[in-house]
Parts: sequence; C-alpha cells; structure tokens
Amino acid sequence: MRGFLIFILVLAILVVGTVLLAPMFISSDVVKREVENAVETATGRKLTIAGDVKITAWPALGAELGDVTFANAAGGKADNMAAMKQLRAELALLPLLSGEVRVAEFVLQEPVINLEVARNGTPNWQFDLPEGTEPASAPAQEDGPADETAGGGSGSGSGGGVTPTQVAVADMRIEDGRISYNNAQTGDSYVFEDVDVAVSLPSLDDPLGMDGALTWNGERVTMDAVLARPRVALEGGTTGAEISVGSAPINLTYNGDVTLDGALASNGAVTLDVPSVRRLAAWTGNPMAEGGGFGPLAIKGQLASAGSRYTFSNATMSLDGMNASGDLVVQTAGARPKLSGSLAVDQIDTNVYGGQGDTGWSTDRIDFSGLKAIDTDLALSAGEIIFGNIVIGESALGLDITNGRMVANLTKMALYGGAGTGKLTINGSQATPSLAADFNLSGLAIEPFLNAAAGFKRLKGTGLFNIAVTTQGASQAQMMQALNGTGNIDFRNGAIKGINLAQIIRTALTNPISGWNNATTQDTDFSELNGSFTITNGVLSNQNLQMLGPLIRLTGAGTTSIPNQTINYRLQPKLVASLEGQGGASDKAGLNIPVLVTGTWSNPKFAPDLASVISNPAETLQNLDNIKKLQPKDIIRGLLGEEGGAANDNSSGGSSGGEEKKSAPKPEELLKGLFGR
Repeated sequence: MRGFLIFILVLAILVVGTVLLAPMFISSDVVKREVENAVETATGRKLTIAGDVKITAWPALGAELGDVTFANAAGGKADNMAAMKQLRAELALLPLLSGEVRVAEFVLQEPVINLEVARNGTPNWQFDLPEGTEPASAPAQEDGPADETAGGGSGSGSGGGVTPTQVAVADMRIEDGRISYNNAQTGDSYVFEDVDVAVSLPSLDDPLGMDGALTWNGERVTMDAVLARPRVALEGGTTGAEISVGSAPINLTYNGDVTLDGALASNGAVTLDVPSVRRLAAWTGNPMAEGGGFGPLAIKGQLASAGSRYTFSNATMSLDGMNASGDLVVQTAGARPKLSGSLAVDQIDTNVYGGQGDTGWSTDRIDFSGLKAIDTDLALSAGEIIFGNIVIGESALGLDITNGRMVANLTKMALYGGAGTGKLTINGSQATPSLAADFNLSGLAIEPFLNAAAGFKRLKGTGLFNIAVTTQGASQAQMMQALNGTGNIDFRNGAIKGINLAQIIRTALTNPISGWNNATTQDTDFSELNGSFTITNGVLSNQNLQMLGPLIRLTGAGTTSIPNQTINYRLQPKLVASLEGQGGASDKAGLNIPVLVTGTWSNPKFAPDLASVISNPAETLQNLDNIKKLQPKDIIRGLLGEEGGAANDNSSGGSSGGEEKKSAPKPEELLKGLFGR
C-alpha cells in the first residue's frame, strides 16, 4: 500500500508541476500531451485526457482535466487502473520559489479505481518502467534524498516514481468514488461504493490526517486515521498511527505504531466491538445457518501484526456473555483464519448454539455451522462448561477445530462432586452434525448427574461412571434416536428413590404400585450397585445389574428407550436375613420374587412376575421357611407383614390355657398371606 500512497502523491506533483510550463504553450492539446507524457515517463503507464483542459497561472497554478483515464498493468482484469470524471489540481506559486511543493487542492471527482493483485502476487500499483526509461525526479532538498523510487514496497523491480521530500497537501479529496479490489492469488474481491475521502498533509514531517466514508455490501462505513510521520512511513520506517472504523456491523479502534514497508505491520492497542457475529458474517458474505448464539463479540488487547499473522497479548474478550482472557495468535493466510493460544474462560455455554426443550428432547435445529468459520488450536481453562442440562465444573481442555470439526480433550474435569477426564468431538462440517463423547469419571454424585443428563432423579449414590457414545442428527431428539455406545457404573452407599422393593414384594397383589413415591420412607437403600450397558440406536440394554443392601439383594436385566424415555426391565429382588450390605454375598438364601418395571421414566409401573412365582410354589415356600429360620426374625417378619414378631412365635411348644396347637398352613394359604390376601 505504500506504493499506492506514493502514486497518488506523485500524480498530484506531476500534474501540477507540468502546469508550470502552461504559459509557454497556446494549445490545450499541447498541455494534454505534456501531462500525459510526464505521467507515462514516471509510471510506465499511459494517461489519457479525453475531456477539456483548463489552466490558471495566477494567483496559483491550477488545472482542471476532464475525463481522465490511467492504464492498468499488462494482463490486468480491468482496462484502466483509474478513471475519473474530472481531476482538479492547484499548486501554490510562492512556495515554489523556495523549492517547496505545496498542493492547495487535488480532487478526484467520481473516480473509479481498480486495485488488483496478479496470480504471481504483483500489485497493479507497482510500476514497471519501459526498458531504458529513467524515472522522473521530485524537487530535492539538501536534507533529503531525491532519487528514491515510488514502487509498491521495498526491493528491486519496484520501478518508477519518486519519494517527495518537501511536499504539503492542504486539500486532497476523493468525491463519490468507486474502489474495487481483486486478488487473483487469494480469490478475495471487494467493491466499495460512494467513497468520500479527505486528506490533509501540512508536510511530510507533520501528521497526515484522513477521514472518509464508503458503502460496502449495503452498509455505510466511516473511517478516521492519523499518521504521525508520513515521511518515515513512505521510507518504510515505523511511525505512530491512530485508526478508527465505525459501522453498524463492526467498530474498530487502533492506537499504536505502523510500518508500511511492503506488508503492513503494527503494534498497538486495539478494541473491537461486534453487536452480532451473525450479522457481521452475513455482511462479509459468509452467512451462518439459522440458530442460536453468535451474538455480541467484544475484544480488547495489545495487537502486533506482521503480514497475515496477528498476535493479541493481554487480551480480553466476550462472546454471547461468555468472558475470556489470555494470549492469542491469528493466522489469516489459509482458507480460514486460524486461532491459537491460551485462554481462561469463565463459562462455556453450548446451549446458546442449540435448543434445549423444557420436556423430552428438543426438536430445535442444532447449529454447528459456526465451527467452519475458523480453525483453532487452543488451551482453555474454564470455570464452568454447560452442555444441555449438564454443568461441568472447573476444567482444563485442549480445543482443536479444523474445517468445522471440533475436538475437545478434557484433561481436568470437575463434575457433580467427582473428577475425571473426557473427550468430546463435534463434527459440524456436514449437513447433519455428528457427536462422539468418551468420559471416565470417579466420585460422581449420580443423582444430580442423571437428572441433568436424562431428567432421571430416582437414583442416588457416588462412584464410577464410564461412557463412550456416538450419534448424529440435526436436533437433540434425532441425536438421541441415533445414539450408540457402551458404559458401566459402580456406585456405593446410595438408594433407589421413591420405591421400596420389600414393600413391592409384600403387597404386590393387593396394592400394585404405579409411579414414584416421593416419601423418603419409600426408598430402597443399597451399599453397592454396579453393571454395564450397551446403547444401540437409542436403546440402552443392561443384562448384569447387581445391587447389594441390608436385607435385600437385587439383580436385573432389561432395556430402556432413551428417545421415548420408557423402560422395560425385570428386577429380581431377594429378601435375605442379613444386614450385611457392601461386600456381602449376592447369592444368600432368601425370598426371591421378580418384579417387572414398565412404563415411562416419570411414571413407571411395578408388578410381580407372578408366572415365575406360581410356576414353582414349593420352592417359594421353602425359601420363605428358610428366611424365617434366620436372624433377625422380627425384621424379616415385619417386612413380610406378620404381626407380633418374635412374641407370637409358636415354634417353641404348646400354648397356655390348654389351647390346641395350630395346624401347619397349606402352601397356597402361605402364598396368599405373603401377598396380603
């Protein structure tokens, strides 16, 4: 861009300088020819003046050139690099006596400027002189060189032009212009309409001021800039700069140093305010799919840039109400920007980007298209991560996003009283998002976790929970339907809330239970609960559930439909005469009456498997007789609904008062009594 700035200055100097010769000529055609020749000699490009030419000589030298075109580089996309309705220039006369070029006015009216970069990376504002042509020189002073080139950047081959040493521009303007930019190397293409720019330059050693506005993609953008030392910038050195860009989609300020030696380099404080990332993406031609999130974005920090690399240090940022701080590096040379570095985040709320239903699984579309906007390689520490209803506490993770595929490796994770590690993969590069999760947790409080993960709050305890699942779908509901995976649990010192398995066994026929009971006395305590499961297309299957607790042992097998939140399970609770829980034997002799659990998660039904019991009444009665012989008898009899406990035990002999000894009951009667009939 340094070469382009020099080109504008050189053009102004050449035009007004050539007018010095105007009094010597009579024909305006001769003036046209002299101006055209001077510009072509300096740049190697043809300048054509097709309109009228007006010359003034006093009190200032001035010229009005109509219908002016300036040729493009060979092989350029557009015919002309610049064309304008009128070019007006006015040069103060008296300063020329001391060798100073003071441009009173230089105005481009309705210019059309086409900036292009060829496939080999050469910009069209870099001039190649015809072989054997010497570049024109600017007026020189003793304190500055007069032979520096005005090419687009440093290095050989930049060709023609000059670096002025004593130049002042009081009024340089672009009125109602159009500027296009096409980069054949990167594919970038932009068109700026209604361009109005005003530049003031008291001297090359005084601040250059610029303010203007333009329209891009239907939005008006205002710009203000101050360059502290223009001469230093033109010579490829470093100088101070203040820049402000304002619009409805984005606001940016910069205060620091810049270097215009070839690629722009900077080092200073920057602030960025984006009211809506979605609106910004649409404005820049990269609209995002409908969905939640990607709203307000704010960034502050120290920016250092060199070419396509931007480094943010001591950065603070906020996106969708989530706040972070750290050090970041952005690379813009690839197909997508790449963000790397480390950040400390107060909260990561994924629910902002996908719907969460109040009941059941949400059918709202999950939008992960934003993952395709940028690649990342980040080390994150998060105070909290929210996924669905699951809240993960203090965590550390590596976040890698490549072409819409996100991999989050959680090396530290606090979750409902426990800790563990995990890996979450979300692929948003395809029309239907996919997800994979692999978590290994210990010390987990199962009740709040299951409540958050599946809305199930009837199991409490702490222990191990391991799960590895994959799924895909456009909504939460579709993902539950396509869920596949494996897992296992091993919990200690808990309870099945809202159901008393001993009561179910005793009253199964007289008072079958439907739904959960919220009374705390209707819980089934356990000391140990473990098992493994598989998930196939949303159906969880468990065949080896085992529970050990005081007075009860339990095994189970069955399935539950996660999409429908229904259950079809067969429990085999066994009443035993032992208070031993954790570590106790699961095969103790006792009363075993299977229970069928069906219905929904919120309203299950519990009923005995009578076919299993009645098919072998002798075995059931034998188990009942065995359990009565074990201690503690009072507890067992209470569980079975018998009255009087040990005080009514007639097994010790005859009765007082000459009453006859009761005869032994029949098996059928004992079964009826067992079930309360």
